[in-house]
Amino acid sequence: MHGRFSENFVVLVTEGGNIELSRLDPALAGNPFPYFQPIISIEDKRVVGYEVLARGRDALGNITSLGYMFEKYADSRVAIELDLYIRDLAFKQYSESQIAFGKRLFVNILPRWLNYTYSDDLSDVINPLLQQVAKHRLKPENVVIEITEGEYLQHPDVMTRAIHELKNHGFDIAIDDFGAGYSNMSRIGQMRPKFIKLDLHLIRKGFSDLVYKEILNSLAFLSEKIGAVLLVEGIEHEEEVYGALDIGARYLQGYFLGFPEASFSNLDELQQILHDYMRDFTARKLTHMQSLMYFKSITSEYFDVHLKELFLPEVKDGESFFRPIEPHSFPAFLRDHLRLVYFLNAHGVQISPNYRLLRDDDGFRWQQDHNYSQKDWSWRPYFLEFMARRESDGTQRNYSEVYRDIKSSEPIVTLVHSYGDDCLLCLDFSVAHIHNPLWHRKI
Repeated sequence: MHGRFSENFVVLVTEGGNIELSRLDPALAGNPFPYFQPIISIEDKRVVGYEVLARGRDALGNITSLGYMFEKYADSRVAIELDLYIRDLAFKQYSESQIAFGKRLFVNILPRWLNYTYSDDLSDVINPLLQQVAKHRLKPENVVIEITEGEYLQHPDVMTRAIHELKNHGFDIAIDDFGAGYSNMSRIGQMRPKFIKLDLHLIRKGFSDLVYKEILNSLAFLSEKIGAVLLVEGIEHEEEVYGALDIGARYLQGYFLGFPEASFSNLDELQQILHDYMRDFTARKLTHMQSLMYFKSITSEYFDVHLKELFLPEVKDGESFFRPIEPHSFPAFLRDHLRLVYFLNAHGVQISPNYRLLRDDDGFRWQQDHNYSQKDWSWRPYFLEFMARRESDGTQRNYSEVYRDIKSSEPIVTLVHSYGDDCLLCLDFSVAHIHNPLWHRKI
């Protein structure tokens, strides 16, 4: 036995086979029922599935979410009975729908429910699901089981075994609310999910706009690395569609695209809308990339013509120095965006102070910082990429991809130029001025 329900639970199902919600909450009336929120494929520009959501009515007849019920009665049999009831109705409706044919149902299971099993083979967890699937003549591949990432297990091995059994029966697994604050990489590795769902609303709550975007990029990168399909949910604005596309989402879900409804919808009108979004996304992305390429080109060209000789290092007591150049002699496009100058040897070890270009009330000035001398940057992508290119095609200069400065959080590109075999000049430029049109709205 892996868990025990509270013995103090309400018998929900009436003789007529229904659940009376007023027994659980006096503010509610009638029976619970499923709603279905569409999930849209970017590639196909059509609805490919629906998430099943529990709904009820209050005493005035207004539709209300029953999500809180699963938390309120998490330690009793009530949550299980309510879940089974909603799921059975959803499967029935799905099996009878022509519109839903060929699409998939996403149904949520809180991981801690798996602790309340009384059988070593988990049959009391798995069998009811299999029986419902068979009852309505569905196939396991029609159903995706969502596991809420934020729910910790008292017995993680139970969840691991349950997921293994579910997958053996043909169900796909989705991690729901991924990135909401409880990520456990080992658990994700054990799940090997088919889908990862990023909820923009949950992630957005805890972070500033800048960090929020970086968190999304990191989570999206992780999903790609483990081979999971990225599904972004909680999309409420047009700009979030573009942002989801930018991080590589294949599936989208949210009020902006489709509200939960009592019946299934094809949302045929979305096909042209998504087509237009894709064309606009491509144009925006190209504009941003071309602006970045242009900045790299003009700074590299100016360096080659005007600065290459001026930045030649001098060696003193084992350190490399350069004679600070009067910043006001730089053109504005260079002066306003150059942040840092330093030298590395061929092993990636810094052999100079940091020369930081500062701006104050008196204008521009250089600040030397010897604390960074002898730091090993051989692990940094800009160094590795330059060395790889120099060895493969003999290049003497290379620009890095955009990355974030650890202190200022500014987006930075590093120009690396080789002075001989054992001295590399590095110029860090801020590219914050190059507006990313995919995130132009503060979300």
